Amino acid sequence: MDKQIQKLKRLVDGFLHTHREDILKEWGKPLKHSDNEIWFYKQYHWGICRDEIAFVFEEDIVADIMIAQYIFCVEYQNIYYYEGQDPEYKVMKF
Repeated sequence: MDKQIQKLKRLVDGFLHTHREDILKEWGKPLKHSDNEIWFYKQYHWGICRDEIAFVFEEDIVADIMIAQYIFCVEYQNIYYYEGQDPEYKVMKF
């Protein structure tokens, strides 16, 4: 399993279906471009790469989590969890 999928799996296992306050305690204040329905957090790697983690809320409960990966400030890949009938992790490359 890809390292980024493993990272998302840990986030899904730890935070999916948790309350907004738990995210605030664990991750701190979200980025400025966040709103009531989606909170963003950045994680940097090697200076040129970063991940942007998005927590999507429905009625103050985490309904979805996504990781967007950037190189040189250009988004090149999104990783998300599709819960549906056959739960699976999906990677979209740009």
